[in-house]
Amino acid sequence: MKAGDVLNGYLILEDFKVVGAGLSKWTYAERAGRQFFIKEFLAPTYPDDAAPGSEKIKAKKRARCAAFEAHHRGMQKALAPLSTYGGNLIVTLDFFRWGAKYYKVTEKVDAEDLGTGGIAALGLRWQLVLMKSVAHSLKILHDLRIVHSDLKPSNILVKRTELGFTSKLIDFDSAYIAANPPPFEEIVGTINYYSPELLGYVQDVGVKPEELGVASDIFTLGLIYTEFLTGAVPPFDTARYHEPAVAVRSGEVLRIPRAGLDPSLADMVDAMLLGDPTQRPSIAQVHSTLMGIRVPGSDPVATLAGRPATRSAASPAAPPAPSGALRGKGLRLATPGSRPTTTTPTTTPTTTPTTTPTRGLVGKLVGKLTGRPPK
Repeated sequence: MKAGDVLNGYLILEDFKVVGAGLSKWTYAERAGRQFFIKEFLAPTYPDDAAPGSEKIKAKKRARCAAFEAHHRGMQKALAPLSTYGGNLIVTLDFFRWGAKYYKVTEKVDAEDLGTGGIAALGLRWQLVLMKSVAHSLKILHDLRIVHSDLKPSNILVKRTELGFTSKLIDFDSAYIAANPPPFEEIVGTINYYSPELLGYVQDVGVKPEELGVASDIFTLGLIYTEFLTGAVPPFDTARYHEPAVAVRSGEVLRIPRAGLDPSLADMVDAMLLGDPTQRPSIAQVHSTLMGIRVPGSDPVATLAGRPATRSAASPAAPPAPSGALRGKGLRLATPGSRPTTTTPTTTPTTTPTTTPTRGLVGKLVGKLTGRPPK
């Protein structure tokens, strides 16, 4: 597919570009006067009757495709109503197979390409706004026992609003129900943002599936918050361990540099980075702590749930966009530019729930994804 082609009713606006390590490609498309972001998965591919290979091999590939479809459609169904909480969860609007390839569609939005270095240069007032909004988004997931599983700065888009900034949480391709992760050989992501337990599970060194819960996201978010606040991940012996999760599994204790930080904020981040997942705070506790922190002489404008808080006339407007000199160095494994910065929806699906989703949704989702009742 290339610019000018029509893909399942979507007019392709630009040629597809490779994302990151080459596991997918992306482009922009238009349909019914609206623009969208489209992701093409390079694997799995569906073998039709004319595809090469034996029937046994093709049957195995089709079984993998069926599992891939069930996972994506199950998550799409579970997440669709959640976006109406304010639009900061960027959910799949369409998922389909076209020929041998699978495609995912979300709405397009312009986002600020700040990088973690740029966010660190904004100052605490705006850092708190972004930290609160992403915690709010993650709390919606965790309340339903959904683990994002691929948190990293490139999956937290920064959008400028009339009153300042907010964040958009994207890319739920790796999401799963707590204690029900996919087989370890199917886990994908960026290793420098793995939690210690996720790393142990992927390395198949005795971590059981039931040990992978929402606390895994909390550790990763602690790494991201440290970058937001300081411009770098917590210090550790990089020459020896290379990645934070490896260091923690080897006995190192990660701590955020405290210079200039509010003590309660530093304590919260340190707790998020604990090696024992049972000792980390919940996302509700994280959000509550952030809401209690105040910046002297200012009143942070939180744009949670798409409803900006009231700001006094004396509150300053958003700062100008940082120059390139303020941008971060990029991620060691998540190559800069591996994810487009303009992929966030500008609107949400039209379906609006009248009540808060309950654990009943979780049971249905677990049944669809795992074939067994929730734990």
